[in-house]
Amino acid sequence: MSGVDDAVARFDRLLAAMPIVAILRGLRTDEAVAVVQALFDAGIRVAEVPLNSPDPFATIALLVDRFGDRMMIGAGTVTNPAEVRRLSECAATLCVSPNTDPAVIEEALRLGLVPLPGCATATEAFAALGAGARHLKFFPAGGHAGDIAALRSVLPRDVALLAVGGVGPQAVPELRRAGVAAFGIGSDIYKPGYSPDDVGTRARAFVRAMLEPAPARLLCNPAAVIGESPVLRADGAIVWTDPVERRLLEFRDGDLREHPVERSIWSLASLPDGRLAGTCDAGFCIVGQDGAIAAGPVAPVEPGCRFNDMAVDPFGGLWAGAMHKGLLATRGEIFHSGEAGVAPRCVARGLGVPNGMAFSEDGTSLFVIDTLARTLLAFPADPSAGTLGEPVVVSDFLDLPGKPDGMVPGPDGTFLVAMWGGGCVVQLSAQGAVMRTLPVPCPHVSSVLMDGDRLIATTSRMRLTPAQLTIYADAGGLFSVEM
Repeated sequence: MSGVDDAVARFDRLLAAMPIVAILRGLRTDEAVAVVQALFDAGIRVAEVPLNSPDPFATIALLVDRFGDRMMIGAGTVTNPAEVRRLSECAATLCVSPNTDPAVIEEALRLGLVPLPGCATATEAFAALGAGARHLKFFPAGGHAGDIAALRSVLPRDVALLAVGGVGPQAVPELRRAGVAAFGIGSDIYKPGYSPDDVGTRARAFVRAMLEPAPARLLCNPAAVIGESPVLRADGAIVWTDPVERRLLEFRDGDLREHPVERSIWSLASLPDGRLAGTCDAGFCIVGQDGAIAAGPVAPVEPGCRFNDMAVDPFGGLWAGAMHKGLLATRGEIFHSGEAGVAPRCVARGLGVPNGMAFSEDGTSLFVIDTLARTLLAFPADPSAGTLGEPVVVSDFLDLPGKPDGMVPGPDGTFLVAMWGGGCVVQLSAQGAVMRTLPVPCPHVSSVLMDGDRLIATTSRMRLTPAQLTIYADAGGLFSVEM
């Protein structure tokens, strides 16, 4: 076996065991050993130091000397053959480039290094393969699972595709389904100023994402355009709605049933007497088991607006958000009605898109997701009077993928929030801090329900391209998510 064949085999073996390449841009020589030791302790075995870091060749040579066969060390941002030669002098074995340059690839192969050129198109990918590369770096990968799947479909099967750029732990499942073999992780693991302990903590989070199976299991798939507002009926059935297709969906004992409805039902909620209440475009309604709708009085919604998600307070009063159909800011409102037969009245204005809603156990707080503002709000509430006070922000979902949508109270005062476009359910503490994310294998997770200790999530197919639907064939389905 030649030197480069041996290096390629080693690279493949290490990525098969842990498919992460740590990108240590900005790494200083004096901190390098401690940082890479933290990666090693977390389970990562491949690292690259980009050449726009301080004194990169000295850092790479030190790491090769200290870690030997325990780690595969290389350079990133390699753009010319002279840099490849200097890298070879350091005894490194990985040569990562931001672009596809046949001269760099050929020099790396000649010197026994594994080339990892960057590409974003099929033209670049096949130019790299023509120069001898067998590993490709797709950059930027975040949000491009559909493009990656399309590229993967035309590449030879023995070519490994690595995803780099915008890859957080939540993105790992969808990129794997798109055909990615491994991941290059940069500032999410290391950036200047992170201590070795910081690096170790972040690295372990990615290692867990690689090792842990997705906790979601498909229960059924009615291919909902928008799967909304799951509730647990008294007979044990899970009932939810697809307002775009005007369907009431029912899952019970492994069987899916569909009931056509005469108008769009935007949300559902259980009443104290066991009946189902719902929201139509401009008011509350009672929804029968067969989808029959008994509509209540019309609410004074603003022009261009409609009702959205709803909640029932401890006294059986009905509350619903109203949103502008064109998603205009400040047009969102909250309406209240003592019961479905009473005309709703507006009790709050100036919101974006009110979505998931739930009361605290004592009824003194109404929690509301504002999707447009990306916030979870807490309104002081007086259900007996049907009034709300000024809200406070519980969470702003900082740095989380997607937009918050449906929401349900979780155990111990926590909140479970469906992330539209984020492919996950987020669990927040009572104070709004992110506790964990629960991946769901669909981009648009729209709403959630607690069924005992089990979390139920609805998903949606809206605005997914044909290429995305080949990856997310279960989009629009109903999932059980392990807690």
